[in-house]
Amino acid sequence: MANTTEEFIRCFEMVKSEVNRRAGTPSSLAFEIERASDRDGLVRKNRQLLVYMRDVRNALQHPRHRSAGGAIEVSRSFLRETKEVLQHLENPPKASDVGVPRKAILTAKVDDSLGDLADQMKRNGFSHIPIVDERDAVIGVFNEAAVFDHLWANDETIIGRDMRVADIFTHCRLDAVHTETFAFVRPRTLLEDLVSMFLALESATSRVGAAFVTASGKNFEPLQRLITPWDVLAGSAA
Repeated sequence: MANTTEEFIRCFEMVKSEVNRRAGTPSSLAFEIERASDRDGLVRKNRQLLVYMRDVRNALQHPRHRSAGGAIEVSRSFLRETKEVLQHLENPPKASDVGVPRKAILTAKVDDSLGDLADQMKRNGFSHIPIVDERDAVIGVFNEAAVFDHLWANDETIIGRDMRVADIFTHCRLDAVHTETFAFVRPRTLLEDLVSMFLALESATSRVGAAFVTASGKNFEPLQRLITPWDVLAGSAA
């Protein structure tokens, strides 16, 4: 066999081993794609390609022709795709791989002026600014919803550029009633779990608007990353 074909077969066996592990049947001699698909979102997402890889492997190892030599040869591009699937299965993307790292996140403090924050949001195209405390833990979020809630909370309420975050903080709190909620996740949270979280409705009128990554997924820990639905859903739809 050609080198690419031999390498494909070796790579396929590693793919099979990883899929069967996810299926909960690591010692099975069969390729447990369906069982794994029922249990694992990453396998389910790649199911059609995995089935095709199985069919190619079977055609290579169980030929039905009588002529000398192989009837088909694995191309370098297909071998590369197989290796990418294996890499994806062995090292699935996690929360630490997506979103915005802490050094690139614009945050606010309770004594920051609303006018300055609004200018930065407009200039940079941001929709949310996390509000952090002295430990760099997220205690709230400044966004349009917080401003609207403040305006509607009382009659004849105004918003001025010189007002501080503290003046409207009641409506910026993480537990404020908005159409968005906010989640805290660990760095090792799988991308497929983030996708499910962002797609799911928290209630009849709300869904998760952003996820904050902290060391163990607790809200009192320093912020490490910010993940929005756009960061994960755009790629998952491809």
